[in-house]
Amino acid sequence: MMQTLTTKMKILCSTLLVLSSSSFATFTFATSTQQEQQFKQRVDKAITVSLAHLESSVQLIKDPTLFPTYAEKDLTWTLNTSHKWTAGFYPGTLWQAYKLSGDKRYQTWAKQWTESLADQVSDEGSHDLGFKFMCSFGNALTFSNDINAANYKQIMLAAATTLAKRYQPNIGLLSSDWDDEYFENSIPVVSDIMMNLELLLWAAENGGDKKWAEYAKTHALKTYQDFVRKDHSSYHIVRYNKNSGQIINKATLQGDGNESTWSRGHAWMVYGMVVMYRYTKDPTFLNYAQTLADYFISQLPENGIAMWDFNSPILQPDVSASAIFVSALIEMSDYIKDKKERQRIIQQYHIILNSLISKPYFIEDTNKAPILDKSVHYYTKPSAIDVPASFADYYFLEAINRYKQKHILTTE
Repeated sequence: MMQTLTTKMKILCSTLLVLSSSSFATFTFATSTQQEQQFKQRVDKAITVSLAHLESSVQLIKDPTLFPTYAEKDLTWTLNTSHKWTAGFYPGTLWQAYKLSGDKRYQTWAKQWTESLADQVSDEGSHDLGFKFMCSFGNALTFSNDINAANYKQIMLAAATTLAKRYQPNIGLLSSDWDDEYFENSIPVVSDIMMNLELLLWAAENGGDKKWAEYAKTHALKTYQDFVRKDHSSYHIVRYNKNSGQIINKATLQGDGNESTWSRGHAWMVYGMVVMYRYTKDPTFLNYAQTLADYFISQLPENGIAMWDFNSPILQPDVSASAIFVSALIEMSDYIKDKKERQRIIQQYHIILNSLISKPYFIEDTNKAPILDKSVHYYTKPSAIDVPASFADYYFLEAINRYKQKHILTTE
C-alpha cells in the first residue's frame, strides 16, 4: 500500500512540476512540432491532475444526492440538493472524466449523481433544465453504453416537455424564472437561456415535439436581435411586456451596470449560438457566434482570462467565463472554412487553455475537490467571488475533451 501511495505521489509531483514550470503570462502558440508536442504533454498532465481532483471530490462529497455549487476560500465545495440550477454540472464533469480516462469508476459515479437528478424533470420553476439534463443525462447517452438508454431518453423528453412550457409566443422567447427588479407585466428573459436550448433541439430530434426546435430557433434569433448592441457587446436581461410583447427595458443583472457586458453572460451567448449552428447548420447562427466571439476576444487580456465584466474598472478575473468560451471556441473552429480565420481561433483557444492549466487558475493540490479557482457568481451582491465554481470545472473538462479529440487522438 505504502509503495502504491509513494508511486502515486511521485507521478502527481512530476505532473505538477510540468504544469507550474510552464505558467507564464504571455503565450504564443506556434505550429512547430516541438512546441505543439510540449503543449499536448501539458494537457495530458492537466488531465491526470483533474482526474485526481474528481476522485478526491467523490470521497469528500460521498452522498450522490448532494451537488457542488461554489467553493469557499479554503477550496471546499458548498453542497446543495438537486433543485439548484448548478446540479447538472458535477455529474457532467464525471462523465467528461469517464470520456477522458475510460476508467469505469468515473462512469459509476457519474451514473449515481446523474440518476439523482431525475426528480427535476417537472420543475416548472427553472429555466435551467437544459443545464441540468444535457450535462448529466445527455452526456450519459453520448458517452456510455452501460446505461438504461430508453429510460434516460424518456427522462430527457420529460424535462424538455417542462422547459418548452416557458415559450412565450407573443415575444418569441422562453421566459426566465428570476429578476432582481420588479416591473409591472414584465416577462424577463436572460442570456443564460441560450444554454438551455439544446435540450429542446435534442428532444425534437429524439421523439419530442418538432415545434420545440422552432422554439429554440426563434429564441436564438430574437436573442441576438434584442440583446446584442451595435458594438456586438451584450445585455444580460431584456424585459418584455406580457400583453403587448414590447420591450420594457434592457439591463445587466450580474455585471457592473446596465450598459456593461457581463462576461459569463456573453460567453453563454457565444456557446449557445455554436450549438444552434451544430443542430441547424444555418449559417446565420455561425455568423452570430463568430461576431459575438470576436467581441469577447477583443476584451481579453493577454493571458485570455476574462474579467467578470468587460466594462468594469474592477479587474476581477472570472475563470468560468473563459472556460465556457474556450469550449465553444474549440467546437466553432471546426465549422470555420477560411483557413486564416480558423488559425486565428486556434491560436486564441491555445492561449486560453494555456492559462487554464496554469497557476493561479489551475489548482495543484489534489486533496482539494475543485479543479479551477477564481470564478465569480455575482460580484455586486456580493456572492461567491474569486472561488471555484462547478460549471467552470465542467466546461474546462469539456474543452479539454474537445482539444484532445482534435489535437491529440487524431495524431496518435
